[in-house]
Amino acid sequence: MAVDTLEKAADSGSAKAVSQDSRFQRYRIRTGMFAWMAHRLSGVALVVYLVVHVWGLRALTDRAAFNELIAGYHAPIFKIGEFLLLAAVVYHALNGLRIVLIDFLGWSPNQKKLFWSLGAVAVVLIGVGGYPTIYSLVDFFFLAG
Repeated sequence: MAVDTLEKAADSGSAKAVSQDSRFQRYRIRTGMFAWMAHRLSGVALVVYLVVHVWGLRALTDRAAFNELIAGYHAPIFKIGEFLLLAAVVYHALNGLRIVLIDFLGWSPNQKKLFWSLGAVAVVLIGVGGYPTIYSLVDFFFLAG
């Protein structure tokens, strides 16, 4: 068992105990790792959306099916999905810009500042772009009575 091995190695006080102990240290997620994970997850989410979107476009061949599909898209769950899509696109685009700035301009010492600066821009873009969606959800759940 790994815990027993650590305890025995720590009790012995040898140099091997120090290397084993550092091997089992807890990993802390920092800004760069969070940006990397969120970029990959948003990319996968956008690919999944693209597949669903292309699948939904098959309704273009039939007018009645298309009108039914569009009417279904006005449901609140699709409005929430629309807002999440906007957030994923904005984050993925701005984080991609951050990566380009770091790779091509060498802004590596300022990565954390750049991440938070572009994060603030993303919040503004998501707020402005998502206002109609948020308003329609508030109207549907709270004002339409």
